[in-house]
Amino acid sequence: MNLSEATQQLQALIKSFPNPEQIPSSELRTTYQLFIDTLTDHNHLYYINAKPIISDAEYDELFAYLKAIEEYFPTIISSTSPTQGLVGQLSDGFKKAEHLVPLLSLENSYNAEDLRERAVRIAKIAEKTGKLTWMYHLEPKFDGLSVEFIYQEGHFIQAITRGDGKIGEDITTNVKMITDFPKKISSPGKLHFRGEILMPKSQFLKLNQAREKAEQSPFSNTRNAAAGSIKLLDSGEVAKRGLKIVIYEQLAGEIQDFEQLGLPVFNLPQKWRNSNDIEQIISWCQDFELKQYLDEQDLDFDGLVIKVSDDKEKQLSTGSFPENSVGDSLFTIQTPPDPSSLKNAKATQNIRSLLGSTEHHPRWAIAYKFPAQQIASQILSIDFQVGRTGIITPVANIEPVSLSGAMISRVSLHNFDFIQNKQIKSGDFVWVQRSGEVIPYIVAVIKERRTGREEPILPPLFCPACSSPICNVDIHYYCSNPKCPAQIREKIVHFASRDAMDISGIGEAIIETLVQQKMLTSVADLYQLTKIENQILMRKFPSFAEKKISELVLQLEASKKRPLWRVLNAIGFPNIGKKTAQDLANYLASKKVHSLNELLKAFADEEIKMLYGIGEKIVQGIQLFISSPETLKLLYDLEAAGVNFDATKTEKKESGFSKGIFSLTGTFPISRGELIAQMGKQGYQYEEQPNSSTQRMLIGEKAGAKAEKAKKLGIPCYEERKIIVQEFGLSTDLPTSSVQKQILQGGLF
Repeated sequence: MNLSEATQQLQALIKSFPNPEQIPSSELRTTYQLFIDTLTDHNHLYYINAKPIISDAEYDELFAYLKAIEEYFPTIISSTSPTQGLVGQLSDGFKKAEHLVPLLSLENSYNAEDLRERAVRIAKIAEKTGKLTWMYHLEPKFDGLSVEFIYQEGHFIQAITRGDGKIGEDITTNVKMITDFPKKISSPGKLHFRGEILMPKSQFLKLNQAREKAEQSPFSNTRNAAAGSIKLLDSGEVAKRGLKIVIYEQLAGEIQDFEQLGLPVFNLPQKWRNSNDIEQIISWCQDFELKQYLDEQDLDFDGLVIKVSDDKEKQLSTGSFPENSVGDSLFTIQTPPDPSSLKNAKATQNIRSLLGSTEHHPRWAIAYKFPAQQIASQILSIDFQVGRTGIITPVANIEPVSLSGAMISRVSLHNFDFIQNKQIKSGDFVWVQRSGEVIPYIVAVIKERRTGREEPILPPLFCPACSSPICNVDIHYYCSNPKCPAQIREKIVHFASRDAMDISGIGEAIIETLVQQKMLTSVADLYQLTKIENQILMRKFPSFAEKKISELVLQLEASKKRPLWRVLNAIGFPNIGKKTAQDLANYLASKKVHSLNELLKAFADEEIKMLYGIGEKIVQGIQLFISSPETLKLLYDLEAAGVNFDATKTEKKESGFSKGIFSLTGTFPISRGELIAQMGKQGYQYEEQPNSSTQRMLIGEKAGAKAEKAKKLGIPCYEERKIIVQEFGLSTDLPTSSVQKQILQGGLF
């Protein structure tokens, strides 16, 4: 069971047993442990990775239920429970800060072939300019927390976590607690560096021993320990954690020698550092002596980084400059140069500016990841999942195992060719590893452990979701029913996802319910949910509270204004992801496409094949896709619903609300969503919970505990309807239709 499935299972359990005393005694301990494991994983995503996959409200519901279990059954309380203390908790004091230069990730490689393919791509671009020589530089890949460090006139002034690459958290105060990090250097001007906050292995061992003595859950690895420690509320405690900082990149400012400045660096020995031969670099990456050298250090490394620089830099004795620093344009190119301009480029142009960067990673650097940890487990059973295109994917349910800090119980088998090539059977013991430290992957079958009771894994004859016949095309098996509820569900999940239409008010559980109730039979049906009669119908379903419905309607209305690239990514064009969708949208904007008909015409034009990075295969896929009657109906239905197809309309960034932050509680004459929307139009920003930054509190009838909390915080409170209307300039027009009256009588608050 993956984290998403575990979360949904626990949410369903809460609905079935609102009171923990109702949980069957035979299931109590298993359920309790599942809550601990699930919330611990969510804490990791939120506090350490800063990539939560559930809302705060959903998390709070799970956390509150876990606390309730412990209140009813105190004898089963475990020291590993998140209720006993959160690791690396963030405080309200951590401000957001913007990076001057995006802190990009690195593209990962796991074998020699990946590195050779990258070298070929580099050569193709470089040779077009006449640049025939360049160097590869090898550096260690630290397993810590990536941070930007800023100095002004020699004084350390700010530290910002990587965050989403553009905006991170200001952790300056805590970084100042790291004793051996220089707070002053002898260099004028403003300098921006990138480095890693790390916890030495020796310190990690001491910390975990202390935590175990205090009956606290130990950290799973040094990275989590470092990330959790630097974000502690108590800066004094940070000073005791023994954290280290290593600087490895200059982002902006006059090029500096890190070692001369006294900045902490870690360079590989010279014999493993520079080469103009990719085969030499590959041999170093696979060199047991180098791996052993890194293992002997007191820091953790999870791989190596290969960076490309101009050949003239080969004599440099440190990895700190200039290949790790910003030149005039090293970090400003986000897309490859136009091929025609490359032909006329000077051969002396910097190799890195020629290669450029994607939104995710620079093309002049790649990480070589060390082989992941492997562990043995047994395949217990096989499930068949139906994807949004109808592809049937076999999934192995395995005996749960802990792998690289996560509990693994399900592993994708990809397709039936994969099963045949690996000779996998149900009941087999297999070696499992986490590919890229994220996705579980079956490496091989342990044939020596076979008993003869294993069974072959055969393709199903009928769809597991709708019982329609299965058809076979190449290596894949498909459900033949375009109206299969599983396909519809997955298409809608993709459409609403963060990199598509970003509709945060609707999750997989809600979509599943609405598909089962036949309220959603296509992606376009999402926008029918905004109708009053459909809102009333949804209120009949479990967990569809008025508050959730009104917030969903608000999100759906907002999504209609999303930029075209999101629409293109959401619809599900074959072989089109976020980046390609953005490139296509930019192209369509240059063609002044303002409507769906103009978009279809532009996609049919042969000129689109000339777009850089869009191959003929992708164009053919687009043209075949839009020729389908089903696709055309979907597109026109979306346009009729008000979804944006104007390529010239770009995504507007929120500039902040000048009038301040407000919260609310209780019942009002109009719905919660409408009230929040009206306040937003007046320039106010809504927050669910009142806190020290809240400037106004609206209190309606039957107000809850939030009202008392606001008063204790000294937040100005507005309790009378007349005062609220006058103070905030809200509309006094109330809904009057019969359907709207029904909603009001139920009270959407």
